[in-house]
Amino acid sequence: MSKALCVVQLKLHPDQITANELDGQSKICNWLYNHLLEQANILKKRYCETQDNTIVKTLYTKRGLRNLIPGIKECHPFLHVVHSSPLKNAALRLSSVIQSYQNSRKGKRKGKPTGWPKFRSFKRSWFSLLFDEPKKGFKLINQKLIVSLGRGCDKKSRALVIPIEGGHVLKGKEIRTLEIIKEMGEYYAIFTVHRTLPERKAVKKVIALDPNHKNLAYGVDTEGKALEIKSPWWLKRFDTQIDEVKSKRDKCKRKSKLVQVLDSHGDPTGKAHWVSSRRWQHYQNVLDGLYRKRREQTKTYLYSTSHQLVKRYDIVAIGDYTPHGGGLNKGMRRAMNNRSLIGRFKEILSWVAYKSGKYSLEINEKGSTRTCSHCDGVVEGGLSPSIRVWTCQDCKTTHIRDENAAINLLKQALEQNTLKSMAKAIPVPSSGHRFVKERCAWRVLPSGVLSATRGQNGGISTTPRNQNRCMVASDPSMIMNVLL
Repeated sequence: MSKALCVVQLKLHPDQITANELDGQSKICNWLYNHLLEQANILKKRYCETQDNTIVKTLYTKRGLRNLIPGIKECHPFLHVVHSSPLKNAALRLSSVIQSYQNSRKGKRKGKPTGWPKFRSFKRSWFSLLFDEPKKGFKLINQKLIVSLGRGCDKKSRALVIPIEGGHVLKGKEIRTLEIIKEMGEYYAIFTVHRTLPERKAVKKVIALDPNHKNLAYGVDTEGKALEIKSPWWLKRFDTQIDEVKSKRDKCKRKSKLVQVLDSHGDPTGKAHWVSSRRWQHYQNVLDGLYRKRREQTKTYLYSTSHQLVKRYDIVAIGDYTPHGGGLNKGMRRAMNNRSLIGRFKEILSWVAYKSGKYSLEINEKGSTRTCSHCDGVVEGGLSPSIRVWTCQDCKTTHIRDENAAINLLKQALEQNTLKSMAKAIPVPSSGHRFVKERCAWRVLPSGVLSATRGQNGGISTTPRNQNRCMVASDPSMIMNVLL
């Protein structure tokens, strides 16, 4: 069986002394990053003046800055209290940013241009501790994580013992790396583990999804069932709250007081930095909490939807449309940029299908909306986004816009090489009201999936919500409320 790398994030529960130790380790790595960046700035300036190629080997190679660490340790003995892996990865992280800057200048990197790295502020972001070698620097025993520290000048071994929540899920797993992070005052351990993938399952049921902005996606499967997945409506509420907090924060002073930087002896170093007002910092903390909550709920929403689709179907095909920030007005453009999850949904769906032994396909959906799924007639000039139901002029078949596009995508999926043998065996339904056997809508909450069955006329049933509730066995945290 093949294997794949997976990520497991578990919460840490350090006491106050251990938390202070972790913060100290992070501060030292942050200091080393800034110190190496200062050296890189000097080397860059010297290279521009002399064009000395020996500088290139240090400044622009992957491990050039890392090789400076032993010499820095001799000048700054306090670095010995940190394990070598986090120190090494602080240098590698800086080298990676510099290489991205070089590739961006030369046109070898896609996306927005990348600038030269800047100095990091520990108060703004906690510097993560990365142990990238298996069984080196960390150990997991029962429900406790043992993290090795540096030996120090006295050459004595030191370690932190941190209680970890849910450590049993890693029992018997092959752990590759560990990264310790801090978010909103909480500490987390992110493990990279090898996971054995199941064998590919036989294809019996197929669904094709048409992604759009009216809903997350509209699908039709090979059994004549149409499925509408409602978009995450609660993201609009987050946007409103974020706008309110930003408005209040921007009325406060961001640069309230200039503070002189002192060295370890309490003497001024000649450097200074601005400190924001307490009110500005309060609103910034609230804003960070909103961003984190939205990120976690969005992730749960996408994974819940993907798991439910992969659980029911052997192949999930989806159109290749991805929004690029267009729109008729400012509100529409903002909704497409901030609340559209189509691109992330495709990535997560592909991964969930891969690790479950199922298949995920991306289909070219050009012309799928304006092409009649019954007679293949094409509407000249296309269809306006406001038209949700239309009638074909050739065969007089009435189509639901998204349903017709999903059927065309399903046909393409069945015609691909891997499914050609199934194309004749599986009937493809038409989009007319009397051809689709069943229509249902999924209203996906951050905590699970709410499925509302519809009738032939597309109306949602009014059965009370407290009837016919059942727990989904594959995921105890997900509740499926079926409205019949």
